Amino acid sequence: MTARFQRPLHAGSPDHGVQKAEARQKPAGHLQGAADDRFDAGTAQARATGGSDSKGKTPSQLKGATYNVERDRNPQDVRKWLGDFARKNKLDFVQLQEINGYHKALENIPGYHLVTFPGAKDHGETGVLVKDSLLQGHKTSIQGEGGGWTTVRGGHAPPRAATAVKLAGWLQVVSAHQPPSVDWKGGQIDGPKNRVSTYKSLSEKLLGFAKRKMEKNPDEGLLIGGDWNEPASTKGKWSPNWIARQAGMKTHGGVESHGHGKIDYAMSYGCKVTNVRAGPTGGSDHNIVLFTVSRPKGKG
Repeated sequence: MTARFQRPLHAGSPDHGVQKAEARQKPAGHLQGAADDRFDAGTAQARATGGSDSKGKTPSQLKGATYNVERDRNPQDVRKWLGDFARKNKLDFVQLQEINGYHKALENIPGYHLVTFPGAKDHGETGVLVKDSLLQGHKTSIQGEGGGWTTVRGGHAPPRAATAVKLAGWLQVVSAHQPPSVDWKGGQIDGPKNRVSTYKSLSEKLLGFAKRKMEKNPDEGLLIGGDWNEPASTKGKWSPNWIARQAGMKTHGGVESHGHGKIDYAMSYGCKVTNVRAGPTGGSDHNIVLFTVSRPKGKG
């Protein structure tokens, strides 16, 4: 069943009127978001804005992208560039990372929704920008654990959560962002203890999510993409390649997207991914990576 959405209320507001309005909206499902694993259902409220249900024919081909926006930029610059780029390239969705400082700006891109979870432990660090007509009422936060880690600036980075949303009635799209400074040596994961535990946890949660979706909805497509901070070619337990192999998915890496790094890409099941290419950086330290996702003939 497709849900209809109103403009979101901003999480954490102490205003009593806002709290009363939120209470009125919850029964209608406007702020509803499914919880996954140990993510607290009480805080699993997806923020979605704009648009209406699609009444046309369900598309069998979608144009998508994954993009690490990069922190500490001007939110309005991010909104303008991404909005213009998405419209010019007729993108149906974009898997986004490092967006928890840009929610308000990204919510105001005409023709698109932003789906994210401000109540997650990372405060909505990932999200999916979706064309208004394609958004379905199935949104999930996949909460990793591991305790988070200390950043190079001495701050604390909380455990990562991935954002999942169902599009066009047949494709489950997930945006993920794994921590940096984790490597594999001789097939063994290596790096600072807390970063390693955080990477492991999200890998296990993503694998569990993928297996459940395939078992429950074998005829639907699944696309997990984002900034993995590790190439698709790396082998070893908890690596992106390990997730794909364990879940029976196919990786679509190989495109340089962070200098010469090939760390931004998707993996898929039950759909065909073609025309993978790197686009511009748009002011980020990552290139946006574009692709086309097609539903196999005979399904749906």
